[in-house]
Amino acid sequence: MRKRVMIFGVELSVIYLTGLIIAGSLTLINALFGDLLDALFESVPGAFINPTVVLSFVAVLCGAGFVFENSTQLSSLTGLFISVVIALVLVTLLHMLVLAPLSKAESSVGYHMSDLIGDYGTVTTSIGKENDYGEVIVKTTFSIKGYPARSVSGLPVASGEEVQIVDIDKENQVLIVSVEEKKLMMEEKTHE
Repeated sequence: MRKRVMIFGVELSVIYLTGLIIAGSLTLINALFGDLLDALFESVPGAFINPTVVLSFVAVLCGAGFVFENSTQLSSLTGLFISVVIALVLVTLLHMLVLAPLSKAESSVGYHMSDLIGDYGTVTTSIGKENDYGEVIVKTTFSIKGYPARSVSGLPVASGEEVQIVDIDKENQVLIVSVEEKKLMMEEKTHE
């Protein structure tokens, strides 16, 4: 039986277990309220720390340290060193194989408004004469979203009408829609 290491009157295995419980609890809180914690970490000047990586490192370090302290005959210092190496390797793999691809995948589903040209939408707020704006709901692969819109012909378009997006006013981020283009497309399909 080897001698138990004490730090400030507390056994090292108890410190490891406490650290594991705290890191595990904070990881659960991070999973539930991750956006709030990310905003907190980003508000600190010069912060680049990802809470998921930090909490994972502490949890793996404490878990491995607890196992080495209670299940092996290794010295506490050797167990701590091996635990740090294991935590660094696993957290690096977590970051490279999970977190980095997920952050890139989030931003890759975006699209430009110009991608909507040719799509169809439904007028939800009627579009008035000339340059009066209304709203059009457009369904894409990833979302259903409302956009400000105006008529290409300057004629009013009633709520509930299906329209085709023919252009984008890029300066004002407004869809330019046409009922006539939609009707022409439908007529061509019926004559074929």
